[in-house]
Amino acid sequence: MATDQFQRAVSASGLDDVDEKLRQLQVSSKASNGTLLPSPYLPPELNVNEAPRNQDRRPRRAFFGFVVSEDIMIDYTLRWYQGTFTRESLKSIDPAWVGVICMAAAQDHLEVDPDHPRIRIPMVETPDGLKPCVSIYDSYDRLGWSLAEEKETEYIELIRSELGLPEIQEPMWYYYAR
Repeated sequence: MATDQFQRAVSASGLDDVDEKLRQLQVSSKASNGTLLPSPYLPPELNVNEAPRNQDRRPRRAFFGFVVSEDIMIDYTLRWYQGTFTRESLKSIDPAWVGVICMAAAQDHLEVDPDHPRIRIPMVETPDGLKPCVSIYDSYDRLGWSLAEEKETEYIELIRSELGLPEIQEPMWYYYAR
């Protein structure tokens, strides 16, 4: 699948120097039709903390996390709600409610620190259309930048393992679908 190849190409691991980071940002910009995202790094013009103060409006909102298929979300939900829901029973429920049920399962069971919840599941724009994103950062959330590296790694690994995502899939920044 092209998305997997794209995600491997812009993997954030092992990027040490600024030139390489800028090259990766250019690669990711081209793959998203010149709209900057998805990218392993939040472009400065989308960072609320770095945007020029004289701008009339805030930069477009972005989320950092893993894009997943609806099937992955449903499988994860069924694992946590065994006996309550089945795949067949979810088919008979309004799709909007299925989305709410899936988001609740992810938010309840993917939180590393329930006292300070971080997990959100917005719909984001991808080269393949709108997809759910299990995110730990939001470009508007100023507190989000203070997450210690080991906590961030803990979140990333928990999400990856709980949802059964491949090791090569790295979290990326995605535009929020308005």
